[in-house]
Amino acid sequence: MQVRIVGVLRMDVPVMGPFEMTFDKITAPGFFRSDEKVDAKRTYASWFIDSETGEIMIEGTDHILMYDKEDKEYWLESPEDYFKEPDTSSEGKKSFSFSFGSDEEDEDSPPKIERTGGDAVEVLHGFRTKKWITTVTSSDGELVLEEWFVDKLPLLDLSESLERDIKIKFNPSREAVEMDQFEFSSNLLIAELDSLTSLKPLEGHSVKTNFFMYEDDDLKFSVGYEILELYTVPFDASSFTIPEEYSRVDKD
Repeated sequence: MQVRIVGVLRMDVPVMGPFEMTFDKITAPGFFRSDEKVDAKRTYASWFIDSETGEIMIEGTDHILMYDKEDKEYWLESPEDYFKEPDTSSEGKKSFSFSFGSDEEDEDSPPKIERTGGDAVEVLHGFRTKKWITTVTSSDGELVLEEWFVDKLPLLDLSESLERDIKIKFNPSREAVEMDQFEFSSNLLIAELDSLTSLKPLEGHSVKTNFFMYEDDDLKFSVGYEILELYTVPFDASSFTIPEEYSRVDKD
């Protein structure tokens, strides 16, 4: 069997404007494929943001196959280059971080954290979810997280396990690999901001998360992630190949 997961990350940031990153991953024992499409919604940003690329790992091979769908090109990348430490002088396009709360704020007065929801069941892309809204308010502004949780997501756990297994086999150091995916939840936010909160962590998996940052009632930043498809089908080796018309190129 093989597992396919399709998700989309949407961001709206100053200057750059809104854009989307769509992820399409297929995993099977000893096989992994990931396609990524980045699409800027403002024309002036498209020329340096838009892309459509992918990678394939097959156990027993020496290199990782990388490809560019727009240019119809592919190349082989060594595991040493693939797993080398990233350049910390610049942030990767998938990284996401934020700061919230004033350094001068009284340590005895942490941000106010409230959570509502979790009552009605909402069906989202075939998932039976419960929506929670977590609001964090401080002197700097307000953060709002909307999350749609499911109790269990075994296919996601299986997909991540298969991906992790093959990446460890390709990793020259055989060390555990950091999963390349967007993950953000109110559980992480609350743990970072207020370790003494009485709110209990939400259990399960979020299949959709919206995050909004406000300053003086103005929306300054937003990001959202959701799983669009998650299913399993019989193994098909053709899922881990590229079109014959792609040309091989050398990458330095």
